[in-house]
Amino acid sequence: MASLNAKASTGHLRVYGPALYDYGAPLMKERDQEASLLLLKIQHHYEEALRRLTVRWRSDVCLGVCVGLLDPVSNIIASTLVAATEAPVDADPTAVPPPSSPPQKLRDVERRSLDGLVAFLTCFFPYLADWEAVRYLLLAEADPIVAARIVVESRGVRCFREGSAAACGALKLALNCAMVAAKHPCPSQLAGVWLSLSSSLHNVAPLLSDVQPNFPRDILHSFHTLVKEKAHSPYPTPDGSLVRPWKLAARCRKRATKLTYRHSWSLRRVLLDTIHGFYLQALARLPCGYHRSLLDAGHCYGPFDPVSNIIINTIWYQATFPPLSQQDELDIVGTLCLMRIEARSFYGLVSFLCTCHQDLNADQAIRFLLDTALNLSATKQCSSVKEEHEAYRAATIAAWHPRPDAQAEFLSSLKAMSVAPHVLSLLQDGGQYQLSSQCVHQIHRLLCSEYHSIVGVPTQQRRPAPISERQFHFTMSEGRKQRRAHRRISAKVKAALRRYEKKDSGHSYQLHVVCGVNECVSGPDNCEGSGLKPGLDPNDDYYHHTHANFLATRNVAGIVSAPVLFFVELSNHDDDQDSQLLCCPVDLPPPGAGLVRCLFCEHQGIRIVHPALEGFHGHEAEFEKMVRGEDLYNNDYYPEGDIEPYTNHQILEYSEDVAKWVHEGLDEDCMYLSSNDFTIEKDDSDESEEVDDLE
Repeated sequence: MASLNAKASTGHLRVYGPALYDYGAPLMKERDQEASLLLLKIQHHYEEALRRLTVRWRSDVCLGVCVGLLDPVSNIIASTLVAATEAPVDADPTAVPPPSSPPQKLRDVERRSLDGLVAFLTCFFPYLADWEAVRYLLLAEADPIVAARIVVESRGVRCFREGSAAACGALKLALNCAMVAAKHPCPSQLAGVWLSLSSSLHNVAPLLSDVQPNFPRDILHSFHTLVKEKAHSPYPTPDGSLVRPWKLAARCRKRATKLTYRHSWSLRRVLLDTIHGFYLQALARLPCGYHRSLLDAGHCYGPFDPVSNIIINTIWYQATFPPLSQQDELDIVGTLCLMRIEARSFYGLVSFLCTCHQDLNADQAIRFLLDTALNLSATKQCSSVKEEHEAYRAATIAAWHPRPDAQAEFLSSLKAMSVAPHVLSLLQDGGQYQLSSQCVHQIHRLLCSEYHSIVGVPTQQRRPAPISERQFHFTMSEGRKQRRAHRRISAKVKAALRRYEKKDSGHSYQLHVVCGVNECVSGPDNCEGSGLKPGLDPNDDYYHHTHANFLATRNVAGIVSAPVLFFVELSNHDDDQDSQLLCCPVDLPPPGAGLVRCLFCEHQGIRIVHPALEGFHGHEAEFEKMVRGEDLYNNDYYPEGDIEPYTNHQILEYSEDVAKWVHEGLDEDCMYLSSNDFTIEKDDSDESEEVDDLE
């Protein structure tokens, strides 16, 4: 989650950074105990279901699972009856009934129900470990929808809308995967029945609750009729029909035990998603010439809202410490660089709060940030200017700011500046529109003039960094390589945008910035014998697609719109600029959002906003294969065991490195550097080599 940096935490400063091991899982013994407790609850539900079913149906109970849109017992009964819908409803009551299910079969279906319930939660929500899902299910008495509501509440997802397209898609994905994990013989059919019945739960729930050992056959007949009516109806669309299960669960939630666990590890990942949404908004407003300064010093902490803080910190840093040279303006930001500044901002925010309020710990700081959507002003203010300066000092150190002392001085004096209200109004007057160069220059002038007069710090050119000649040539070469790769992606995105224009009534779009790229989609596959473009090493892993987000403006009758966020899926098979598979607008994510899942992007730790109503690689089919434990590709080339199938645990563990990366040294850093950024020093190793040559 976050650990205290003892070396940097001097005096009152409490500086947090990434922990060496951040997963936060309990010991195996504790996890086994919690799973056993959950299994015991599931067994009680099956006992109650058997008690309520007639002898005629008890042998079919092993086809019933706890997963569904009602309480666990009703889910078991419903799925049992659905599996036997072809059986005659008016069977002879005097006929000899089949034997009840043997105990070993019941134990097996109970275990499969546990697997299904865990899969339901881990496929509904990102960043949820299996052991964490077990804990939520324990609190919910094995009720899947109640458990989901507890997760929503614990994550502070204030924007969660039950009937939205994202929630509808997430529920469909979770139900399908849960039925697969529970090894139900007809998983998609059962999931489809539940989704089709969602609008009729007010009729289904009383029917199932009235089931008793000698219940009238007309109740069963009514249920069968309802199922048959809904069995072939299409899945519900986001029109409110999926709100009913959440409302029913809300009533049960009042009886559920309150959350007592600290899930700071997963909450940190949710908070990073929220931070990412604010950076997308800031990128939409800033001109391209400020990207490097944003990635270096555009942190989201400060005295104002997060987006305003990012923009102000970026403009102030570039104005006060101007770069040594101006690179060609790239219309794409380094994806890993963007993930890094978001992680740095996270640790800066936590360090600010814990330094300003010494009674807070990191867990409480994360909870506060989630509940307030990063609004630092919502907490009680620091008791003095000195304490506030110390809090910003801790934040700048934790966030790896290039000039921590200067930024701490700037932020602690910002609210007291007479120009601060004017700067804020300039930022807010434009709404979501891109800031004009004139407006940016005006903010630059207002901030720097008063800051320099108060603090007495003049504008300082950044100093060239000393570097060996060998390292210099490597850095320049890597920079050219990175810029070529990014221009290739940019060209393919522009081609996708041109094709989208033709579908959008001929409206003209202008690319503003590509703000997230994952080239590792649909794989790994092997290149040998695939007929792909030449030059690929057949021993290398190969991925078939790329997912990307970009911001673009639309020109209508000479009026330029606010930047719109797009998602695009591109083919990696060649560099054909028209080889995109999908291009569509997506909504900027509100705080706490993130229900549209992509297995590949989450595995890489790259935050891409995906569409809720469009199909793409990495969604339904891939998650179902993951739950089955299947390889996504049948690679005869790879020996058995060389490629580990995707698992929920693997996704969380693999993506963690990107989620907590705050250090320098990314290859993408090189594309923002030029020869003016360095001073070449004589390499000692070169001198020794020259001496050897003379000898």
